[in-house]
Order: sequence, then C-alpha cells, then structure tokens
Amino acid sequence: MKCQRCNEREANTHIQKIVNGKKTEYYLCDKCAAESGEFNFSFGNDFDDFFGGFFGNTAKMFAPPAEKICGNCGLTLSQFLNSGKLGCSSCYENFSTALDKPLRQIHGAATHTGKIPRRGGAKISTEAKIKHLESKLSTAVANQEFEKAAKLRDEIKELKEGGKK
Repeated sequence: MKCQRCNEREANTHIQKIVNGKKTEYYLCDKCAAESGEFNFSFGNDFDDFFGGFFGNTAKMFAPPAEKICGNCGLTLSQFLNSGKLGCSSCYENFSTALDKPLRQIHGAATHTGKIPRRGGAKISTEAKIKHLESKLSTAVANQEFEKAAKLRDEIKELKEGGKK
C-alpha cells in the first residue's frame, strides 16, 4: 500500500485517531509519519531512553516558569524530564506536579498500591482502610446521607481504637 500523504513510498505506519467518536485512519511511510507530528516514540537501546520518552514528551505540558530543583540531590526538573530518572526519594515530593499525569498514564494511578509487607502490614492496611472510609464519610456528609455517615464514623472510630490497643 502506498503512503496516503506522498503517494511515493510504501506505507509502513498505521495511525488511527478517534476524536469525539469519529475514527480516522492514515497509512503513512516512515518519513511522512515523522513529519506528521502525530506521535513521538523513540525506542533507544537503553532502558532509560524508553522511560525518558514518556516523561520527555510531557516537558511542554509541565514546563515551569522557573527551573525547579530538588533541595536534597540538586536534580532539576528538566534533567528529570530528559532522563526519566529521579535522583532521590525527595524528588517525588519536589516534582509531584510533573509526576502525577505520567504516572497515571503508565501505571493507571499516581499512588503505590503494591504489596503490603508481612511485618507491619496490618497497620498499613488499617491506615489505608481508615483513609478510604474517611473519604466515603466526606461524600456521605456532602450528600446529606447522615445515617450512612454515622455508620462510617463508628467504623472509623473502631478501627482507630483497635490500632491503639
């Protein structure tokens, strides 16, 4: 199949867009696909390059007015966006606004929901449950579901007292 843009070279790239329920498809050659700007995937030989591409594409969306720097390790936001690697654990807090959207795109969530350790895991699990119930309590109060809110309040209180014993 010939490229739908230049009609010269063989099409080897398929681009499919769905905008407001309308589906459009393009079959382009490498050159026209690169020029189209529809996507920017570059898979280097290095693992870091792969993830750097995810974060690097967000540089335009999250470009700060002044360069943000981690106070602990000295990593700048632009260095992070280019490499996709954070310098230390403090970087997660310092660059939280730039991390939120890419983490949601890659992992489906911006918070870690992995395994809970066996030792001390009960406390972590209880704290997570309390946090979830408090969120439900706020929603119930906002919706004026006071009976449901009272049950949730009691459940939270029971969980908090159970952790103090």
